[in-house]
Parts: sequence; C-alpha cells; structure tokens
Amino acid sequence: MKRIINQLGLKLIILSLMVVMVSACKKEDDVPTDPARIFKPSDIKITAAETSAKLTWTTPLMSTGKTFKYSIDVSTDSLFATVNYTTTADTAGVTVTEDNLAVRTKYYARVKANATESQPESKYVRSSAFQLTGIQLFTAVRDNEIKEITAKLYFTKTTGLTSIVLTPTTGTAITVLLSNNEATVDGFKAIAGLTASTKYTAELFAGTKSKGLVTFTTLAPTIYTVTLNPGDDLAATIAKAANGAIIGLNPGTYNISAAATFITQKTITLKSTSGEPKNTKVNYKEFDVEGTGAGIILSGIELDGTAGASLYFINFIGSQTANGAAATFTNVMVDNCIVHGSTTSFLRGDRGTAARDFKITAITVNNSIVYDMGANGSSAYYTFHLNKMQFNTLTVSKSTFYNAGPGIVTASTTYAGDVIPTVVIANSTFNGFGGNAKYALLDANANPINFTIVNSILANTPKSGTINAAAIRATGTGSTLRISNSNYFNLMSALTGGTALTFGTATLVTNQSINTGWTVTTTDFTLPVTSPLRSAGSTGGPIGDPRWTY
Repeated sequence: MKRIINQLGLKLIILSLMVVMVSACKKEDDVPTDPARIFKPSDIKITAAETSAKLTWTTPLMSTGKTFKYSIDVSTDSLFATVNYTTTADTAGVTVTEDNLAVRTKYYARVKANATESQPESKYVRSSAFQLTGIQLFTAVRDNEIKEITAKLYFTKTTGLTSIVLTPTTGTAITVLLSNNEATVDGFKAIAGLTASTKYTAELFAGTKSKGLVTFTTLAPTIYTVTLNPGDDLAATIAKAANGAIIGLNPGTYNISAAATFITQKTITLKSTSGEPKNTKVNYKEFDVEGTGAGIILSGIELDGTAGASLYFINFIGSQTANGAAATFTNVMVDNCIVHGSTTSFLRGDRGTAARDFKITAITVNNSIVYDMGANGSSAYYTFHLNKMQFNTLTVSKSTFYNAGPGIVTASTTYAGDVIPTVVIANSTFNGFGGNAKYALLDANANPINFTIVNSILANTPKSGTINAAAIRATGTGSTLRISNSNYFNLMSALTGGTALTFGTATLVTNQSINTGWTVTTTDFTLPVTSPLRSAGSTGGPIGDPRWTY
C-alpha cells in the first residue's frame, strides 16, 4: 500500500511540474515577438481646425529607451491606393495645414515607425476620417441679389483675395477675378453670365487657398404676361388678367388705393422687373383674394396701405356678395417685399361662415419686412388671423416684423381638419408686437398644430396694453411645439409691472436671452459685429433676419 501511495505522489509531482511548464510556455507565447507588432504606434487622435489639423498617436509598446522616426501618409482613400501627402516626424505628433491638404476634403492618415538598426519598420496604424473645415470669408447670400443670370456675392474685405470659382451642378466652372479694390474696399463681386435655374457652388480664393464656400440657385426666367410703367392702370390690368398672369412693374409708383383690389377666382403675380422693392412701390387699399382658385404672389415690391387707409393687407373672402361662402384658395406668397400701413391685420382668413369653409395649402412670407400692422398691437386681429381656415403650412422665413399686431398667429376655432397644420418661423426678427390680452406667439386653442420657431429673435411685448402671460396656447392632442436656437428678451405681459411670458409645453432647445438694447420703437435691428447672436444659429450662422448681419 505504501508503495502505491509513493507512486501516486510521484505521479502528482510530475503532473504539477508539467502544468507549470505548460503555463510558462503559454505566457511566453503571449508576448509579441513580431517586430512589426512590438514597435507599432497606436491610437491616432486628430484635432482639426479651419486651416490645420494636429495628429498625435500613442508611442509603440516597446519604445522605452528607444528613439523612433515615424512616416505619416495622408490620403483621400481609406485604402491608401493613392497617397496625397507624406511627411515624417521625430515625435509622436505632426501638424498638417492647408499648404499640404485641400480644405473641406475628407482625408485619412496612417502612421508607422520606421526601421532602425536594431528592428524593422512597424505595421501601419490608420485614423478615422478628418478634414480641414476651411476659412469662411463669404457672408450670407442675400436672396434679393440673386437674379436669373446675375448674382452679387459678399465677403469680408481682405487683402490678397484673388478670385471666385463658380461651379454649376452640371457644366463647366467659371472663374471670375477680383480686383484689389473689390477685395479690400467693396467687399463684394457682381457676377454676370450665369445660367437661370441653376445651382452654383462658389468658392473664394486667395491664390490657390480657399477662403470661403457658399451655394446659391439662380432664379427661373420670368416671362411677363404684360409689363407696366408708372401711370399705367394697374387696377384695370389686374381686373382683366387671366389666371396665371404675371404682371411686371417697371420701377416707379403705382396707385390702387382708391378701392379694394379683387383677385377673383384666379391666381396672379405682381412682380417688379428690377427685383428691388425700394424702387417699385404700390399704394394699395386691400387685396381681396376671392373665391375658389384665387391666390396671389407679390415679389420685389413696396406695398403701402397708408394712402388708402387700409384695414387689411390680404383679406380672404368667398365672394363680394357673400364673404363667408365656402372657397378653396390657391397659395399666397409675399417674397422680397416691404409691406406696411394696414391698421387691422396683415392677413385675415376667418370670414368663412363655418369652420373649414375656407381652405388653402400654403401661405408664405420670405425675405420681407412688415411693419405698422395692427394699430400698435391694439387690434382684435392677429398678424396671421387664420381662425376657422384650414391650412397646410404657414412659413415665415428671413423676414422682419415690427409694430405688427397683438399676436403672431391664431387658429383657435376648434375644428377637425384633413391635416394638422404646420407653422414654421425661421431666421426671422419680431420686435414691438403684442397687446389686447392676446397670446403673443400662437393661439391654436384645442386644435392640434405643429409649431416651430428656429434661429429667430423675439423682443419687446406688449406694444401697448397687456398681453396674456402665456405666449402660446395649444392644447390639441398630437401638437408639437418647439423653439430652438433663438433669442428672446423683454417678453412681458404688460408694459409696466408685468411678468415674463411663459411658453407652456413647448420644447425649448439652445435658446438665449440676450438683450440687444432694442425698444418697442426700434426699427434698425443690426447686430453688432461682436454679437454672439451672429453665430448662435443651428448651423453656426446668425439668428434673426439675416439682412441685419450684412
């Protein structure tokens, strides 16, 4: 028995020694022996800026006490079939610049440790994509400066700017040279010879270095049905115009202020031939959009209701004999206009006898200035008075409203519509509005609605009297309410002793409350060059109507 126990013990000892030997072999196998692995750098990190990018990496695993030289390749191809730039470094980092790489171009980098006397070169480690963002000297594109075959592009006055390259979506790029005076004194370039209805990418250069990038689309050609001169009978021309007519107005003043202008069961366009509202003016009393099929487009005109003692700028009616008769209107658009001088409302759409008797797809105000609408905020009618009217979209963009009504939008008469209406206010400025105990921004009551304010500035309520302490009333199931990347200040319920307005259930994201110093009587809303609001937008650009940052 003792002999058997001794034999078992010996076998256990031998087995233990074998386990130890195997473990030792296992640990030995875990240590990298391939020099390409041992001396491989790792973990490339990149910090990219406008004109440079800093690349750093972790030194090789076995680098202690050793000196390495690294090779760095940069390519637009993640597989590095073609290398666009190569350099070397003695430390675990290197900076590449616009002298080496093109801006606004996606690149990849790879790094390896070079061979030394004692070991071969390492394997490569590769980075994720990066790019130099590029300098942006172009300022915002001014919509009214983009025409059918011409464009005027503005930029920060800078010594050394030499050219602008305009590349259409299809076709050959155009290079226009900049004079020293244009680059350093004017700060803009007027460009001719473009193609209508074409999207261009414009890149600004100082020699071969990019200094800015913008895109714009030239206007579609306008084929006027008739073109008028001051002194021609505009009222008669509108009355006899056929559906779809485009009436061109040469610079000057036109007067239709003696009586309301009826746009009856047709859609027409009034457009200045210059595209400049400051040289083409229409004195109006009221535009009555009448009956099914009626709509109007106004473009490039100053519209003044003062002489005609205007109550409404645009007024929807079923017919002249039955204002409330049911009607389905076409679209209404006010683009690149200056509108002022109606004492009751900018737009009234509540005359339908019953809810949904009036229907329209889209109401749009773009790149316009609207002021002195609604009797210093004391009117009973909102700027956009859409009670009972079924509408799909109301869009206000790149526009300024001041002294313009007791509230912005109302659609408060409860009804079950075919669609949930959408209201979008984007890149616009509202100042000195509100009164008559209304809701400053929106009154949808129990109707569902999608309501968005983005990249805009709202300031100084009320214009007179008091306003509801809630800026928004919208309790309808399915409503979405959102205010983002906007600035609002001095929104109060009363001129004195009021409380700050609240926004109910609206989602508030990335907003600010910077007081720009405006009062209820301010009419110039230019943002100081140093204002943080010039870069507070959702894409890093300015907020409010962009015209005030030119």
